[in-house]
Amino acid sequence: MEVRFLELPLTGFGVPSTSARIELLELSRADRLNRAAITFGLGVALALIAIPIPLVHFVLVPAALLLGGILALVRIRQQQIFRAAQGVCPFCGTQQSFSVMGKFKLPKRLDCGTCQRQLMLEPTSEPPRCPT
Repeated sequence: MEVRFLELPLTGFGVPSTSARIELLELSRADRLNRAAITFGLGVALALIAIPIPLVHFVLVPAALLLGGILALVRIRQQQIFRAAQGVCPFCGTQQSFSVMGKFKLPKRLDCGTCQRQLMLEPTSEPPRCPT
């Protein structure tokens, strides 16, 4: 896993944008396979637990295996994931850490923890720069 930092604009409707520092994890093929195997393993474990339960096993076992497989495929496809985002809310001016999760895909909707307004993490027209 490699950590990468980006500076991206944080925008809100009707206010000038501010800057946000984004921390990304670049996942190697081995990391992605490991994450997918753990996810599929959890699905198999749930299926094994449900086998001895009468009637429930007809639905829960196939559903757990199917869901584990689908989530494993999703995790294999995630090459970059959000680790953290920090910036200043363009509405209230509060410096904060935003809760972001999942695949790195822009634009990304964020919510300010102070003023509860919706913010957007936007892509830049130039290539993202990595601050040193």
